[in-house]
Amino acid sequence: MPVVSLGEKLRNWFVEEEPAAPSNPARRETAVAADIERMQAFERRLKVLLTQPQLLSAGRIHMLNFDTLRERLGPAWSELRDRVHSAADRIINRHISDRDVQFRSGDGEYIIVFAALSRSAASLVCAKIAEELYRLFVGDPKLADITVATAVGAVDGKLLFEHASVAELLSAVEQTAVPAGPTAQAADPPAASTASIGTSAAGGPEEQRKLNLSALEMAQIGIMYRPLWDVGRQVISTYMCTPVRRFPDGTSVEGMLALSAIADPQQLAKIDIDTLADTVEILDELFRNKFRLMVSVPVCFETLAARRSRQDFLAICQSVPDYLRPFLIFEFLHFPTGVPSGRMGELVNEVRPFCRWTFLRVECRQQSFASLSGTGLTGLTTMITSDRSMEARLMEDMNSFVAAAERANLKTCIVGITSTSLAVAARAAGTTLIAGDRIGRAEEIPQHMLRFGWQDLFLRESVR
Repeated sequence: MPVVSLGEKLRNWFVEEEPAAPSNPARRETAVAADIERMQAFERRLKVLLTQPQLLSAGRIHMLNFDTLRERLGPAWSELRDRVHSAADRIINRHISDRDVQFRSGDGEYIIVFAALSRSAASLVCAKIAEELYRLFVGDPKLADITVATAVGAVDGKLLFEHASVAELLSAVEQTAVPAGPTAQAADPPAASTASIGTSAAGGPEEQRKLNLSALEMAQIGIMYRPLWDVGRQVISTYMCTPVRRFPDGTSVEGMLALSAIADPQQLAKIDIDTLADTVEILDELFRNKFRLMVSVPVCFETLAARRSRQDFLAICQSVPDYLRPFLIFEFLHFPTGVPSGRMGELVNEVRPFCRWTFLRVECRQQSFASLSGTGLTGLTTMITSDRSMEARLMEDMNSFVAAAERANLKTCIVGITSTSLAVAARAAGTTLIAGDRIGRAEEIPQHMLRFGWQDLFLRESVR
């Protein structure tokens, strides 16, 4: 267990590589003043956190060292270094809360101090950060070689660190089901209980207590990416960005179900805007690393229907670089049945300049899409249930769904394929894209384009 001087470590935390000094003295003074102010802000935040004696004992100070990534990249490290640091900052900030502190101390070493997470939850967050960064730059990493260091105590002014591999941490969470991400700090079950009707001190009946769930708990939404299989081209070249809501017991729901608890249009708009911004940043990083794939991004009717939220969403769209727009697909969610074709066409045309395709999520049993013809929509997405006892009925529904969409000249995407038989049936029905656990599980980050034929599907089944 390595021992590090506490004073030395604290000093080193705030020592980053100094940038080249500006030639202009005035600019140099401004840059120095900005660095001093930033450093002082970090120090103030850190001192507040370190005054809490439970920090060390709770294992809330973590260190991520990306030496292994630097070794894997080899000579390319010098070229990719700034890009790695930029991606690391973005990924870390996406996984931690505003109350946490993160900063770089050296070339590829990051310190994260968690304000409230338990040791196990904080370790999991760090493991997911490391996994995501490594996948971004080296593809499928050896998780056993990536370690997370946790400060577990201090003896005679020395910090004591324990090291665990990302593989160990992720394996442990499968058994303990610890929720991850910045909102996990609000994920502990709220102090709410039921009380029987009794008698108050005044002698009258007491009002029965009601369950009080916090707004944060009801809005624990993250995003994952599901691979979409292009049945005709025999390739996985598109990933569907899907909202995921995680619960304190480790379970989760995704897609429309994840958004069902969100009734506030402003909350939905914030989720849509954050999802688009995060996805475009990831897509840009993948593009710069020679990955070529398309990503489907969801946007709710409520976001596009209200003028203010639509303007905010379109402002993000307008900032998407031209070279990324051919790789974006928008999927419309929560659109009520019977939206006039004129209104639908108006909303579709708002986002069409910023993407390649537009899809609308609909019910599988809807039999007519004639009103959508000519609105500018590219296709329709539908979700089917995973009940194996209903497969015969599902196959009939898929046939009807694809036929109705074809009559309106629309492509189709069927999500929820959990068996080979459903995949074969979807192909026979003539659908364009399919997704589901049978094709591939949702991932933290999209992957490179993959040739995927029917023999691959059956081979994957034989090794399950």
